[in-house]
Amino acid sequence: MFNFFDEVKKTGHSVKQKVLDEFNIINLSGKIVYVEGVTSLLKLSREVISFKVKNFVFFVEGEDLILDELSENTIKICGKIKKVEQV
Repeated sequence: MFNFFDEVKKTGHSVKQKVLDEFNIINLSGKIVYVEGVTSLLKLSREVISFKVKNFVFFVEGEDLILDELSENTIKICGKIKKVEQV
């Protein structure tokens, strides 16, 4: 299967490799947020899902949010994404 982040890492010689290894977040059309590098899930509701990556906490705010996929270090959130914020 094609992995967008792996392809960027292969060709991202202008970006320091360490930056690409910490975590990756992609927001697809305000309907899906995909994250690699998740260390813990902090809050789960239909309006807010928060999680930790390395030394950062992220909040995804929206409507009808669902945690569509959860693995050891990745998550996929679906719904109407209004905001993704790092605190």
